[in-house]
Amino acid sequence: MVVYLDTSTFVPMFIDEPTTPECRAIWEAADHVTSTRLLFVEASSALARAVRNGRSSPATFNVRKDQLELLWSQVKVIELDEELMERAATMTSRFALRGFDAVHCAAGESVGDDSAFMASADKPLLRSWQELGLRTVDPNQN
Repeated sequence: MVVYLDTSTFVPMFIDEPTTPECRAIWEAADHVTSTRLLFVEASSALARAVRNGRSSPATFNVRKDQLELLWSQVKVIELDEELMERAATMTSRFALRGFDAVHCAAGESVGDDSAFMASADKPLLRSWQELGLRTVDPNQN
């Protein structure tokens, strides 16, 4: 099974969140995980923010950064080329999505596997994928 992950389902893999068990189960059930390079940037930002907000210590940051890099090495990357960028731009108005969510929406749509699942805890992104006829999984619903 192919699973597309957005940031809300990737970050709980290494930062404890209420959805951590469900996100790990989604990861484990996948034969292949895919996303855009944007995922790595957003996850790195979340790690740094956790230290700034006192949710994580600087020492823990290094361990979690290593976990991030290990998991990232297993993700099949969808590149943000011109076609994907233009598709994402149209999705900002069609679905009222923020820029990064529109990129995830377009990238998920580009997977092109009818058996693939799009995983997110972000309701507007999930609704957008569903409107496009894609199968979704919400870690908040498990």
